[in-house]
Amino acid sequence: MIRKPHPPEWLFLLALCAVSALAELGFVIVNIVSLPNLLKFGLHMANLPGIALATYYLVEALANSPMGALADRLGRRRLMVAGTCVSIVTCLATSQIRTPQGAATVLAVTALILLLRALDGMGAAMLWPNVYASVADRVAPERQAQANTLITMAYMSTIAIGAKVSGLLNGTFAPNYTREDPQRYIPSFLFAAGCFAATAVLSYFIAPRREAQHHIEKDSDHVPVTKSTLVKALQQIPWLLGLIFLIFVAIGLIAPYVAPYFMERFNISEEGFGNLILGPGVLIGILSAPIGKLADKWGKPQAIQLGTALCAFSLWGLLFAPHQNLIILFGTLLGIGFVMSFPAYMAYVAEMAPGTERGGMIGAVRMSQGVGAMFGSVLSSPLYTADAKHHTIFYVASSLLTLGFVLSLVVVKNRKLTS
Repeated sequence: MIRKPHPPEWLFLLALCAVSALAELGFVIVNIVSLPNLLKFGLHMANLPGIALATYYLVEALANSPMGALADRLGRRRLMVAGTCVSIVTCLATSQIRTPQGAATVLAVTALILLLRALDGMGAAMLWPNVYASVADRVAPERQAQANTLITMAYMSTIAIGAKVSGLLNGTFAPNYTREDPQRYIPSFLFAAGCFAATAVLSYFIAPRREAQHHIEKDSDHVPVTKSTLVKALQQIPWLLGLIFLIFVAIGLIAPYVAPYFMERFNISEEGFGNLILGPGVLIGILSAPIGKLADKWGKPQAIQLGTALCAFSLWGLLFAPHQNLIILFGTLLGIGFVMSFPAYMAYVAEMAPGTERGGMIGAVRMSQGVGAMFGSVLSSPLYTADAKHHTIFYVASSLLTLGFVLSLVVVKNRKLTS
């Protein structure tokens, strides 16, 4: 069989960065900005944002390893396209939810929201393990941390602009609706659906097909089943899975309420919050490429440890910052820490697994992330509402990141797994 030549590495990475950016922009608009505001203000369900995001994380966590291993068998392209199509449907359906009237309707709307979050979590599990596994399939090991950094930079930049885009869209195309009206948020949900549609198209053209993927992996016909891949990950890297679990518990704690927290703390609008984090996003984008080169040259363990330390320090700084301008400083340091540590972590795990197990191993790591984020999200609502100033979730998250840094000094070493 004659195989088509692969596109140049730079073109492949550029397209994969676009996939990452578009998919994460859709995720940020839906799950971090528009949905929490829709639930709190539009539907008057202030206690639901954490539960809704926890449902997303739970399904994503449980499906990550199976979807990664399934893509090892069927090809990354099929799973990536199917996953983004699921997210298109959930965006469109969420945009049509209206304020419930009566107890029965409240239960029905709650069930619908949680069902859509579960489906969206399944779509994410079909996409993200295969984005990072595609890098490992196509990029040489000595450049993988840098390549993963570029992808992380792409979606970090959309995190920075997601709130501003959402506020701008809703203010421009739904100006006659107040934030208490669910129709206020329709434009941002429709735009998110468009982001996922573009992601599906790009994934179709650039994701490795099954035959090309297996050719890269030395034509291995056997791929371990999901259960054995997960068991192997638990046996070989339990402390690494524990480390990423702690970090994502912290992320899950603050993710459902980060926008409402800073909007209320500094009395700013949704678009004002977007303006506040836009500066850090730009700075992080400028610094991401040299950070990736540093991770490759300096060493992945050192990048993981220093990046985790920066994340912990920055989150403590955000908690105690007396003025909103300091959010720019600490937000930038937080983003730099994440860009430094997370891509290096994914490359560190990917290089420890054979090619035919790589998707499943990365899926196991993302499962640990998802379980951690799910636990954090479940705890976020009671912790957020129990404290009148809403600081508790930041105290807990900062402490967990500090513990994660200490653990990284112990468990992240210069070694590889070869079996």
